[in-house]
Amino acid sequence: MKRYILIALLFGTISCQNKSAQNSTAQVDSISNQDFDKNPIGEAAGCKWIKENVEQFFNNENGSNNKMQALTTPEYYEFKMDAINTGLSMDSSLTEFELNQKWKSKFDVATAGVGSGFLISGQDWKKIEVSSCELLDENAEQINLKVLISDCEFQTDYHRDIKLILQNNQIKIADIKEYD
Repeated sequence: MKRYILIALLFGTISCQNKSAQNSTAQVDSISNQDFDKNPIGEAAGCKWIKENVEQFFNNENGSNNKMQALTTPEYYEFKMDAINTGLSMDSSLTEFELNQKWKSKFDVATAGVGSGFLISGQDWKKIEVSSCELLDENAEQINLKVLISDCEFQTDYHRDIKLILQNNQIKIADIKEYD
């Protein structure tokens, strides 16, 4: 009789240990599923990248096209160059209608900053700073950030929604919506 009790206790102990192992596996699986839709860049890294690169672009690089090209995806760079040059009296410039026809399936032309520069609409600037940066939304492919770019000396703010993606393991700007 003692043997049967000892065997029953042994099976009870083993089965309890298996349940706790199964429960901890289920918890890990649910945590990884929650993170599945998040972008590998993340809000903190995305905002840090925006702050460093935007401020360097204006304050150290003086807004060069080469640096702009390094910060953006090739497709966004081509789109923004078309938008900047729209309406100019150059052979390569587009009309607003042509810009819309060419890019409407990929970008929102209404918030592209047609005829204005990269990241800010001002022609001149003193010292550009990223005043705020916060997460709008994210998924596995992209992160969208609400960014306030300020020129304190000219007392001017530029409200932007900036979409970042990872391309060849580098953070790149894939789109910018300009609101002023």
